[in-house]
Amino acid sequence: MPILDKSKEMADLLKKEKDLHKEIRKDFKKISMKVNADFDKVMESKSSQ
Repeated sequence: MPILDKSKEMADLLKKEKDLHKEIRKDFKKISMKVNADFDKVMESKSSQ
């Protein structure tokens, strides 16, 4: 049975890792959108001067 326990443990770790990667991608997308929005604001203010 120890092999099955290890296998389940590895499957759980893999799922946790996949979930973390999803969260990281979501956070990265939010940051990217914020940076793009800020950049657009800067470009607009420069063009209006």
